[in-house]
Amino acid sequence: MRYISSLAAVLLVLAACSRSDSSTLDTSASATSGTADRTTTAAMVANAIKANPAGADSILKANGYTADSYQREMYAIAADSQRSAAYADARKK
Repeated sequence: MRYISSLAAVLLVLAACSRSDSSTLDTSASATSGTADRTTTAAMVANAIKANPAGADSILKANGYTADSYQREMYAIAADSQRSAAYADARKK
């Protein structure tokens, strides 16, 4: 589970580094609500795991993830700049 926490930290750094200045931001419609919900859920899971690393497996399971599926979700978030920004914002809450 330390790997998942490390991966979440790396994703936060990537999200912060991938932001561009406001003059080049895409103003098109944001991601669908389903994608936004998955991104928010992933961030809430990361926050819960950070607060209770020993309970990582049960936290993942309670939110419909396995370690592998959560890792895939993290990579999908990292690959999308809008989702990365939303993830970073959700982690702050």
